[in-house]
Amino acid sequence: MDRWIHIGIAWLIIAAVAFIQERSRVLAGILAAMPLSIPLAMWIVYTETRDLEQTAHFTRATLLALIPSLGFVLAAWLLLARRVPFGWSLLGGYAIWLGILLVLRWLGILR
Repeated sequence: MDRWIHIGIAWLIIAAVAFIQERSRVLAGILAAMPLSIPLAMWIVYTETRDLEQTAHFTRATLLALIPSLGFVLAAWLLLARRVPFGWSLLGGYAIWLGILLVLRWLGILR
């Protein structure tokens, strides 16, 4: 049952972004970037393990995983700003995301 609550919260957040973006792109961007799914995921890990050390390890991995995500956003923004079609901009962003992720794994930073 807890998983359905998590899924419902995620859908509510997506709906809120869709609703707010019509009124303010900046506010929608802030809402989209808010740390909403991270605390939910931390809570899931903690409630399933009741182990602060495992939750801390998960949180560290999440922190490091933000680096490729920032690369994705930066690449997609730069491509869109240069009027690269939307689909190609997303593909470029994902390529950068994957590249950074693989480098971090290869360096042993993300294990």
